[in-house]
Order: sequence, then C-alpha cells, then structure tokens
Amino acid sequence: MLLTRVPRVLTLLAALGFSGMAQAQTGIGVAGFGYRNPANTITAAPGQVLMVSVFGIVTRIPDPVLPVANNAGFPTEVKGISVDFVQGPVTVQLEIRGIQQSPCPPSGACSPATSLTIQIPYELNPDSGIQALLRIREGGAPLADVVLSAVTDSVHVINTCDQTGIFLSVADGMPADSCTPMVIHAHGPLVGTSAPAKPGETLVLWAYGLGAIEHPIPEPCCASPDQLPLALQPFNVSFTYADAGRFPQRRLAHVVPDYVGMVGAGLYQVQFVVPAVPSDISTCYGRSGNLTVQVSGPKSADVAQLCVQP
Repeated sequence: MLLTRVPRVLTLLAALGFSGMAQAQTGIGVAGFGYRNPANTITAAPGQVLMVSVFGIVTRIPDPVLPVANNAGFPTEVKGISVDFVQGPVTVQLEIRGIQQSPCPPSGACSPATSLTIQIPYELNPDSGIQALLRIREGGAPLADVVLSAVTDSVHVINTCDQTGIFLSVADGMPADSCTPMVIHAHGPLVGTSAPAKPGETLVLWAYGLGAIEHPIPEPCCASPDQLPLALQPFNVSFTYADAGRFPQRRLAHVVPDYVGMVGAGLYQVQFVVPAVPSDISTCYGRSGNLTVQVSGPKSADVAQLCVQP
C-alpha cells in the first residue's frame, strides 16, 4: 500500500525550490516582547529545518541570498557567515539554505537582524547531558552562540506564511498571507475550498521537525520507496470539526497515520485517511476550513485546518 503512494513523494520533492521573497520587516531591532524575559535559546529536534535570527553581524545584505545546491549540497559559508552545530566533541558545519536581513531605514541608528535558514543535523542528541548550541561565525571569527533546547520532535505543519524561503510547487498561485497548510490530495492539488477533501481519501501533509529517522537517505536516492527513512518516534493524527452552528470544536477521530517519514531536505510527510464526517459539519467559506487535523508526537503537536466535503 505504501509503495503506491511514496513514489509521488519523489515527484513533489523534485519541485522543491527557494523563494526570493523576504519577510517584510522594519529597521527596528526588537529583542523580545510580551511578559517574559527574552531567552537566547531555541527549541529544535534532530533534522529540523528552521530559521535562526541574530543581531551583530557587520556585513550588510540588502537582498535575500538563496544559494543553489550542487552535488555537494548547499554552501556552508555565505557572505562570510557560517554556522557550526556543537555538542560536546561533535561539531558539524551546517549548510546555509538562505540568508536575509531586515532592512534599515534611510537615516537613524539600525541594528538589522540577520536570518539564516538551516537544518539541525541528526547528530543532535536530545538525551545527552551535554548542552548543544549553534555557533554563528563571521569571517571565521565566533560572533554568537545560540543555545539549543533539544527535543525529540518539534512538529510544524508547513504553510504559505512560513518565511524560510523554501517553497513547494503545489503552493503556486496561493496568496502568501493565506497561511494555507501544505496538505495535498494524493495526486495534488492542495486541499482547499475549491478542492475539498473527501471522506475515505488519503491526504499527504508536509511538515518539519519530526525528529530522528531510522536511517540516512542514501546517495543517490532512491531506487525503491523502501529506501526512504521512517520517523523513529511514534506519531498520531486526530480530527475535530465545527458543526453547522460553528460551536467549539468537537472530537471526531484519532488514528495512526499510514506513513510518517522523511523524504529529503528535512521535509517529512504524514499520510492519513480522512474519516467519515457527521451530517452536521459546517460548510467551508472563504479561507476557513471545517476539519482540524492535529499531528502529535511525544513532545509536540501542530494543526492544520482543512476543508472537507460534507
């Protein structure tokens, strides 16, 4: 059953690219806001793709830089800036998939934030008593250490509001501010009001941060779908829905997904079957869905709102 679906993974992965759109920002440097002191710590799982933003880099980067991968992968240094992963005796120089800065105003003091898109290596050990960190370097000299709060999983359902610079071709034509979750029909397109899901069909959800995998992806990949690694942690999928009166979400089902695995470049897929829906489920309108899907792991969870046909 898995063999009939996973080849689609390879087709979509070939469409992986990088977007030149930078997040709209002001030139004001903000270290934090709200009611708690800011912390120089980020939560991350092995293999997680994320952005890390730091102050203090001298080099000015007026436009986003989105390196192109070659046979050796992405560069480990861009504009003189590099990132090392360090945990005890383990040091890994990380590939940089994108780098951008918040723009400065025409006049006045400015300390731009520099954002780097990276992938946490699978060498990260959440069970180790040794603190892990990211060491940012400029011109080879250490600039800042960012402490990692290591967890087994940190689930994030990819959506069109993500500013990592990475995109999937299935998102073409979607408004960037729609925050549409990357959940597709088995043969495309994205699930939405114009292409709602149907009870009983298999959907494919794209995510980051599902943690350790059973084996590395071979090079080259992949002669067989069996070469794609599965996630080591157990994950489940639960569903809630809004009724016609749009009252608080009601529980619908809780299932084990058909497939949870990494398909390359830090991208994970979760494949699941849409459950039967009750007759009083609300209708979808605008960008609002009527079915909430939650992917849960041992340490984290994230949700996607979908439109399902009554």
